[in-house]
Amino acid sequence: MLPKRMKMSFVEPGVELIEQFIAAIGYPGLAMLMALDATILPVPSAAVMGFAGYACYTGEMNIIAVTLVGAVGSTAGSMLMYALTRWGGRPFLDRYGRYLGLKDDRLSRAEVWFERYGGRAVLVSQLFPVVRDLIPFPAGVARMDVRRYALYSFLGSLPFCGFLAAAGMLAGPAWESAVELLDQYDIALVALFCVGLAVYYVARRWRAPRPA
Repeated sequence: MLPKRMKMSFVEPGVELIEQFIAAIGYPGLAMLMALDATILPVPSAAVMGFAGYACYTGEMNIIAVTLVGAVGSTAGSMLMYALTRWGGRPFLDRYGRYLGLKDDRLSRAEVWFERYGGRAVLVSQLFPVVRDLIPFPAGVARMDVRRYALYSFLGSLPFCGFLAAAGMLAGPAWESAVELLDQYDIALVALFCVGLAVYYVARRWRAPRPA
């Protein structure tokens, strides 16, 4: 059995409940928590997958199964947000977006991101904690093909879940510190990725053949 929860080195609501939930019902609990995380509820994915990774360290879970189950749960929650927005359209977001924690500036940036990159935006955004919560909304408004959205969400969630679970497994008893470190650098990772995209875009434009 998994040991009792150690004292967390950072404050995160519901972390103890997360541990107890996963320890009690295993993989279904992991899937449900990752689904809730993808619906913009305050469920910390780093703690969920990090603890699941620690369960792999103790032999209670399997890292491959944890990665797959986490990605399935994350995709399910993201699909719910996508479906709501596809059904209600932009009027739904204008009316209820504030209850989902969507500020106009964040939503506008997500819409620009989706309009520019389309399906690739869904795939890549799943790698980053902040962006992955926003991308279902512009995709739903644009009525992106549901099968493509589900596929890209799942494929993008695999490395995200796998990375967090691997960190928890490799850290072992120190998984909490690993989760804290990852949680602190979420924004830095997103910023680094945006810089990389900007460099790629400029380089591509610079190398494009110019009309004679």
